[in-house]
Amino acid sequence: MNTVDLIFRDGVDAKAFMSSFQQVQVENQGTPMKIQGMEDKGDGVVVIKINVPPETQEKEKIHREFMQFYNENVRFLEEKYQKELQQIKRQINQNLQESEIKHQIEWAEIKKQNARSQEQNKYMMSLVNQIFQKSSSANYLVTLNFEGGNFETGFPVIRANIWLDCHPLPTSFTGNLPPNLKIPQLYQDWSQKYKQLRECYGNLGLLPRIKMKEEQTPNFSKKDIEKKVQEIISQIRELEKEWRSLINYWLNEPSFNKIEKELRTKFNSSDKVRIIIQSEDNLIQHIPWHLWNFCSDYKSAETAIGLPEANRVEKLNVSREKNRILAIFGDDKGINVEADKQYLSSFSTEAEIVSLVKPSRQELDEKLWDEKGWDILCFSGHSESKADGSTGCFYLGNETKMTIEELENALREAISKGLQLAIFNSCDGLGLARQLARLHIPAIIVMREEVPDVVAQKFLQDFLELFASGKSLYISVREAREKLQVMEDKFPGSSWLPVICQNSAEVPPSFQCGHLARQ
Repeated sequence: MNTVDLIFRDGVDAKAFMSSFQQVQVENQGTPMKIQGMEDKGDGVVVIKINVPPETQEKEKIHREFMQFYNENVRFLEEKYQKELQQIKRQINQNLQESEIKHQIEWAEIKKQNARSQEQNKYMMSLVNQIFQKSSSANYLVTLNFEGGNFETGFPVIRANIWLDCHPLPTSFTGNLPPNLKIPQLYQDWSQKYKQLRECYGNLGLLPRIKMKEEQTPNFSKKDIEKKVQEIISQIRELEKEWRSLINYWLNEPSFNKIEKELRTKFNSSDKVRIIIQSEDNLIQHIPWHLWNFCSDYKSAETAIGLPEANRVEKLNVSREKNRILAIFGDDKGINVEADKQYLSSFSTEAEIVSLVKPSRQELDEKLWDEKGWDILCFSGHSESKADGSTGCFYLGNETKMTIEELENALREAISKGLQLAIFNSCDGLGLARQLARLHIPAIIVMREEVPDVVAQKFLQDFLELFASGKSLYISVREAREKLQVMEDKFPGSSWLPVICQNSAEVPPSFQCGHLARQ
């Protein structure tokens, strides 16, 4: 049993209970305690369960101390109440002489005491339910900061910080990870197979959202290509199994596993946990962190990536009646960005949507400077990043290539006016995310690798529906990402592609009617 059961046979005094609970927490500072629930058995019998860690050895001591504190507090409150009651009675006796009136008053006092006891129980039940509901679905932020290192030499310091959303200070502890050259090799093997699959699909007319190079038409039949596709998909699936096994083997090293054990003692299975992996290492950002067993066990957890340094931009006071979305539809050679446009337009009642179709540099720059500001920037089209993930670019159309650096001033202005989320529903966006993160935008969503056109379409549709329905950014991305699994018969690894890049100094936004708010 992980609970200490407290049984009260004459109802519960809320003030005495909360005072006693605080005293017990002070006396047992090393033992985290939560109120799990309360049950009214009737006839004044109330049972309250206090949740403690399974390894707690002093449950009897906690029970004994609590009941001692509670009885003392009840006596103190009862004495105080009786003194007040006697004072009132003396005052009444001075003013009322007739015994019948005295009898009626005494009877009224008895009913008043009974009503007071019932109200105390109701109030206590309400109070415990509120505490239980809050504690059973808390919101947590976890940052895992890789302070230097690489896969060749290992990661000597990984600092874990945990924040409860309502608490300004984190708990902190450290670990490390040893060298592991198998992970870079596995990523190289997986990327090579992924590229081969993309080339085969390209020959079949199924293009990703990346700028394709002109290639010679292959001397293979459609049947041969389709057979090759099935072979590659089978090979990729085997590599995916290796990914899950290798990642968890590495993260299970005792020097890091102590971090996971600490996290598991902090959270309930229903807690909403945001995990930001902070590192300058490019491969760390490519790793499918959702395969970590911890994320599988906590269904409301989602991972994001971020830079080790984070900062908040001072915001201008710009008011908007609706969310404002700047939708950019860039180069669409071989892909269908019109589908993205239709999905976005369906939210016209919840947001003001301004569309730019294959804009020029000047048109895009001018819109970013808009005096009303923007809440969401959404790009659909072709994009790519450098191999080292340092920078990226996206294509506006007519062979016009843009970088974040070329829009830096306009983007800084948009962020200061409230731009909180940038979505690049396009290929290979980690370089773009890294550059945007340096401008301290609150949140970014990109695709880790090249993304098939139909996968990008489905993700955007599912994400927007979930996000606009009121779900958090992280839960919306996780559920939309998991819904891509149905496409993995043709496009393996689809559910691995979308990733949040989060500024840990900012609270992620939520889509609320009228404005994009912080969660």
